[in-house]
Amino acid sequence: MTMILLRKLASGKLPVAVHGGDDVDVVHILMLGGHVEGVLGKAVKTPTGWMNPTATVTKITHTGRRMLKLFPERPADDAG
Repeated sequence: MTMILLRKLASGKLPVAVHGGDDVDVVHILMLGGHVEGVLGKAVKTPTGWMNPTATVTKITHTGRRMLKLFPERPADDAG
């Protein structure tokens, strides 16, 4: 999921706003790994815990671009 979102972000125009808990969590992981730069929205407390409702990615870093080269997208398996 992390590499999929990194590829999607790299193929589009930045900055881009990301919405939804799972995608925002992935952006947070990418930020912690130094793959992207951006801003996380303020965390909100919900009945089930804390969540970050939005994130804005402003840049794919050199490290992020290197990861994209090291792990290129593989063609889908044609088994079946």
